[in-house]
Amino acid sequence: MSKRTIVIADPDDAQSEALAALIGDLGLKAVRARAPKEVLSQVDQGIDALFLDLKSPAMRGGHLLAELRRRPVPVPVVVCTEGGRKSDVVFAMRHGCVDWIDKPAERSAVTNALKRVAREVRRRADVAVAQAPAVQTRALVKEIIAKIKQGNMALPEIPSVVHELRRVLSDMTADSEHVLKVLEKDPSLAARIIATANTATYGGRGRITDLKSAITRLGNRTIAGIAQTAAFRGMFAFRTPAFKQVFKAMWQGQLVSACLARELCGEARLKDPDEVYLVGLLHNAGEPFLLRVFAELFMRQNNQVLSMEDVLNVIREWHTVFGAGLLQNWEMDEYFEYVARHHHDIDAYDLSQAGEKTFRTMHVVNIADRMVELIGPPVYPTPPPGPSAEDSFDALKLKPARFDHYRKRAEEIRDELADLS
Repeated sequence: MSKRTIVIADPDDAQSEALAALIGDLGLKAVRARAPKEVLSQVDQGIDALFLDLKSPAMRGGHLLAELRRRPVPVPVVVCTEGGRKSDVVFAMRHGCVDWIDKPAERSAVTNALKRVAREVRRRADVAVAQAPAVQTRALVKEIIAKIKQGNMALPEIPSVVHELRRVLSDMTADSEHVLKVLEKDPSLAARIIATANTATYGGRGRITDLKSAITRLGNRTIAGIAQTAAFRGMFAFRTPAFKQVFKAMWQGQLVSACLARELCGEARLKDPDEVYLVGLLHNAGEPFLLRVFAELFMRQNNQVLSMEDVLNVIREWHTVFGAGLLQNWEMDEYFEYVARHHHDIDAYDLSQAGEKTFRTMHVVNIADRMVELIGPPVYPTPPPGPSAEDSFDALKLKPARFDHYRKRAEEIRDELADLS
């Protein structure tokens, strides 16, 4: 794969060479341009970002920015200059520049600017995807919302055994025998719990063949999480092969993300890994729900509603809204609903707005999701918006060296739980 190309628009040889060296050290390809014509030629060939000396008379920065805005494919621009005034910064931002750094450029400033470039590229891709669905697609989404409000479309309900299990576990005096009696009412659920208890992800050592031993090994709260996992999985069934395949990828991703989020809790200083596991499992609940809705529409209308690509684009855009609605309907805590509604919204990752616990959980879940995207298989052609895994590592002050560890753990969990998805 070719390196990403960064053009440095600066006629000052010494300054541009120093900046090119910094960019090269970061694993990117730096190309120097000494005049506007060279810049535009490079842009037309395809580049990933432009570092521009806005104050250089030779670059005619104002005219160059105006010309760049007329190009069909926008290029992220970082201003790298010296002696800029407040009015210059305002001018640059109004013309779509992503960042402003002072010359001589420091490594940390260049690194941060490139992170903002990456975020801007993701944001523009998200806007393009959001604008892509046709009028027919928008009409279908409105129809779905209207049917739900009118009570003409049934929302999936949590099985009664899960409600009963919650009630039992809310009693601090409840022991494993109480939990056992509840779970024995649902043989299929009991079988799934036993299968899960035998996986390495859940510490399975030595074969377990009965429910009581599984409860003893895992404890009441973990058993409750597995029961809710199995119940959630059982809400969705698909007859069409294409929908089955997509759901399998969705469900595998949600399961791996939940397990990985639980493992991240210690380093992220979150006290309740079982709760974070459940958040990780349910925060994308809108995905399988909308997939089921479209599968039913396909069955009723002879597969002539939308292409699968259109379906996935709609789910990508709308699953947070529908997921938050489902969690509200299931009477989950507002904390769950907040994560479901806002986990793709960068502005919602705000400590003062979300609070310490939700802030940390959002970043933990985001890391888990990004690791799932990294190892594949991908559900969407373009990843959903939100912070990068690196952004969340920084926010939680996790050691960068742990990145590869958690990527590897995601692969291991995916392989361990393959039979459960």
